[in-house]
Amino acid sequence: MILTIVVAHDPNLVIGKEGGLPWRYPEDLKHFKKTTLGGTMIMGRGVFEELNEIPLPGRKNIVLSTTKTYDNIDTFTSLEAALESLNEEEVFIIGGGVLYRQAIKMADKMVVTQIKKEYDGDTYFPEYRNEVGKVWLEVSRDETDDLIFLEYKRAEL
Repeated sequence: MILTIVVAHDPNLVIGKEGGLPWRYPEDLKHFKKTTLGGTMIMGRGVFEELNEIPLPGRKNIVLSTTKTYDNIDTFTSLEAALESLNEEEVFIIGGGVLYRQAIKMADKMVVTQIKKEYDGDTYFPEYRNEVGKVWLEVSRDETDDLIFLEYKRAEL
């Protein structure tokens, strides 16, 4: 199973503010949809609540929570339990901050949108940029005026 992190962050690794995204870039939302459509996504409870507890269509949605379960979605208390239940070729980790910190240690790939503008936020992606070229190898890059779309794969040891 390939474990892929999908994240958008600003230059300071901000990924969220007050339970939501501090920005809106339609081209990033399209990129996210194209990346995850037809796949299986694992998200933290906060991300699911940000989606108004409505699963994203066209994808298998899994929520991690130690305090809540949902009638309309598979819920697990840990990332390990969720992964053990799956038999997919690829699984996408879509946040939030706590889940990213757990998953980055075991992820095989990262699909990153770097937002060029700085935003105020209270949730951050773990620092990884000092590991690019060592732990993470850049596979692709596409740049617009506002965004840099990057894909990294974990370096073979």
